[in-house]
Amino acid sequence: MYLGTFADPRGAVEQELFYAREKGFDFIELSLEGPKTTLEQLTPRIGELNRLREELGIFYTCHTPWGWNVGNPYRTIRDATVQQVSDVIAFAEQIEARLVTVHMHTRFGLFDKKEMIKFMAAGMSALCDRAEKSGMAVMVENVDQSPEDMRRFFELEPRAKFHLDVGHANMLCANGANIYRFIDEFKDRLYHVHVHDNRGGHDQTGDLHLALGMGNIDWPKVVKALKDAGYNKTVTFEVFGKNRQYLEYSKELFKDLLETV
Repeated sequence: MYLGTFADPRGAVEQELFYAREKGFDFIELSLEGPKTTLEQLTPRIGELNRLREELGIFYTCHTPWGWNVGNPYRTIRDATVQQVSDVIAFAEQIEARLVTVHMHTRFGLFDKKEMIKFMAAGMSALCDRAEKSGMAVMVENVDQSPEDMRRFFELEPRAKFHLDVGHANMLCANGANIYRFIDEFKDRLYHVHVHDNRGGHDQTGDLHLALGMGNIDWPKVVKALKDAGYNKTVTFEVFGKNRQYLEYSKELFKDLLETV
């Protein structure tokens, strides 16, 4: 597996790149959001990003902002958001990024979840059309959905890839059961993984993005499930906090588990 770090959008992107290389990460995940790494800010720096990629020997993945909902139930807003993500795909192609992630949104006012899944599929269909021009992988990241929700979505748009967020999957279920269901049911379309810890919970307040081992996720079991599924692609450590030693510790713990479980 390839292990990466999530670039802090509050920091200078070049410093994030040097940090990633110094600490032995294989890639850096660029989140195209403010205050310092918006698409408008990074596009003029494509040449510099490519030079640094080659000099440092790392690669990129791309992550769209949380608030960009390509399944917005209002067509005009959905189309505008799809265009924004299409622009990210074009940017990703120019920096030779390996994938682009959007978030799965299935809650919006009084709309029924099944209707929201249909809107998500409509938005993702347009993005899959665009991505096919270059072979870019476009993925949906689970937020607060169940495996059943994701299955309905992939039935509507089977070209989309799956981005498993382990921390998100640990919420809204007992003993992290959905983590292993996601891996088992969608292993054939699993293209990217986010890892971070939490203590479960039932809403966004439980999405703590802790270091591995600080919550209740069974990481040896998670790593074994990924290996048993034949997963060998990218893993981003979304461990947030001022002290990056927690991030570095998490990477080393995961590497050790890759070798021992």
